[in-house]
Amino acid sequence: MSTTNLFVELLVIGVGAACWVALGLASVAGIGWIESDVLQSYPALAVMLALVYVLGIISDRVADWLFDIFFSGRIRSCYFEEKRDYQDARRLVISNSTRLADMHEYGRTRIRICRGWSLNAAMMAVCWCLFIETQAAGHPWRNEALAFGLGGFGLLSVAAWWSWQMLCAMEYLKIREHAEFLRGQGSTSQFRNAA
Repeated sequence: MSTTNLFVELLVIGVGAACWVALGLASVAGIGWIESDVLQSYPALAVMLALVYVLGIISDRVADWLFDIFFSGRIRSCYFEEKRDYQDARRLVISNSTRLADMHEYGRTRIRICRGWSLNAAMMAVCWCLFIETQAAGHPWRNEALAFGLGGFGLLSVAAWWSWQMLCAMEYLKIREHAEFLRGQGSTSQFRNAA
């Protein structure tokens, strides 16, 4: 995976994390103190870009840890007996075919983005409710806003989680099939950069 692709991936995940962090901060401090002119300056944009990137890294790691504990093993066990079997098969495929390695890395990018956004959307739902409760408690549209936030962000979280599951299952299946093919060829060195 190129550094640029990884950077963009973490930015995509970080945007979601920045949204719920901003909602959480606005819930506590309100939004009256935010100066829009300052936010539109180039130094502020550079700082926000760096912050979004860092939040993307943190969000990705937390989502990876949570999903590994609760979901990944169950899906992986449908295709591999042990985690090490998957890692060995993946290593075989990646080291023997550049094209297959690129294809799998693209799939892994989609897996990471869906995983990150599943967590981020769930956190957005929580922070949206907190924001409405603290900043719009007396407004007549409060209940509609709560329902919109919970429904919209909740649906996004579930859709991203479902997509993550489907992408993971496809990743495990393809890695298993490709590794079996390469093992069946005997000497895998002839397949380097092939396929």
